[in-house]
Amino acid sequence: MPNLQLSTYIGTQTFAPGSAFTLDFHVREVGGGNFNWTGYTPKARLTVGSVSVNVTGTVVSAVGGTATCSWTAAQTATLARSAWGTITLYADPTATSENLHISDINVQTESEVIP
Repeated sequence: MPNLQLSTYIGTQTFAPGSAFTLDFHVREVGGGNFNWTGYTPKARLTVGSVSVNVTGTVVSAVGGTATCSWTAAQTATLARSAWGTITLYADPTATSENLHISDINVQTESEVIP
């Protein structure tokens, strides 16, 4: 089972509740090359306070290790404003039940809310 990490550090992400939000990322195996997404689906959990929004991402390049996850405006509208939270990225295998953790990324919601 590979240990995974982001190829490049992703700092705190900031967005307004009620706006669409997309995160592109490149995954590598620790001490190795690109993570091969074949047999895995990128997934993410965005948690702010007691509210979590889960999304299924899209593989951009399976052998290149790149993927993207997006949250809709309706999904982010459920989050508290002026609050801190976390995005947990993971690879969800199609053949087994054990997810592979990639990274936790800090988020901060703005005080502005998009109607």
